[in-house]
Amino acid sequence: MDPHVTQTWLSVDVIALTEDEPVPRLVLIRRAGTPHRGATTLPGGLLAAEHGETVEQAARRIVREKAGAEITSGVAIVDVVSDPLRDERGHTVSIVVAARVAAGTGGAVPVTDIPDGMPFQHTEIARAALARIGERLLTDASTTYALLGPETTFVQTCALLRACTSITDTAARARLDRSPLFTRTDQFHKHAGSGRPARVYHRQPA
Repeated sequence: MDPHVTQTWLSVDVIALTEDEPVPRLVLIRRAGTPHRGATTLPGGLLAAEHGETVEQAARRIVREKAGAEITSGVAIVDVVSDPLRDERGHTVSIVVAARVAAGTGGAVPVTDIPDGMPFQHTEIARAALARIGERLLTDASTTYALLGPETTFVQTCALLRACTSITDTAARARLDRSPLFTRTDQFHKHAGSGRPARVYHRQPA
């Protein structure tokens, strides 16, 4: 790193989890530019603050441009990483966000197959972000509603929890039933390719 570089940049790195069942996958890309051309990383890029771009707008643009996909959910900030040694080009502060993309999105890998040694500390960032999502899901409103929406089922919730934790189905169901963020209803929804219909849970009124 050039010791004379004093500028700080803001980047947005996206934990894009697919809507695949029974377990979502994590979208990774191959870098087209330098440095680390051809390396596997998270979709990420600089925030276009000079154009008034918000973090959510940046996340949606980055996933569209770099992963060829559209974000299908809200966008939740899950971490901020400020390590001056993370990027050899200078101090780049990473705003780490989580969002969902459609099932079958290209470049997605099982969360157990996140490569070691990705540039820009993306391996460590991805694993830490998944752990935070697992901790916050069904307890933190902004993360939960961004990733699950105003309505969910046990199948959808359990799938997302499985991607982030080693939780059992029984524990996941108890966690959903106890959550202050959703109300259990008498409605059911049949998921494609699944067995019996799953009970629907609605967002608790504010």
